[in-house]
Amino acid sequence: MDERIKNLMKTLDLTEDEARELLADDAKIDKGEKLFELPEELQKGAKKARQVRSVDAYGKKRTRERKEDATKKHLVKWMWDALNELDLRNAVLTNDERQIDFEYEGRKFRVVLSAPRT
Repeated sequence: MDERIKNLMKTLDLTEDEARELLADDAKIDKGEKLFELPEELQKGAKKARQVRSVDAYGKKRTRERKEDATKKHLVKWMWDALNELDLRNAVLTNDERQIDFEYEGRKFRVVLSAPRT
């Protein structure tokens, strides 16, 4: 008897036939077969339950206030000033705390500043 079948029989308290059937069903599911479809009315409820709401329980829209990062803004400004000393074409400060796009010697470049959490 296969070790997996013995393990299933022991841990899930199954018979040998039930364990073999479980492994066969798992293999079918892994190949993309849908063995356990919900009825249509339950599918609608399941879809609704999976959707993320943009309003809280009281109907107020959730908005997260973004705090300005003065350090990142200063660093991007410093890089912007340094890059402008070169002969840049189409230089754009896309986001004053994050991104600079520019062309140099016929190629496009993008500088993106990120501050990973520590």
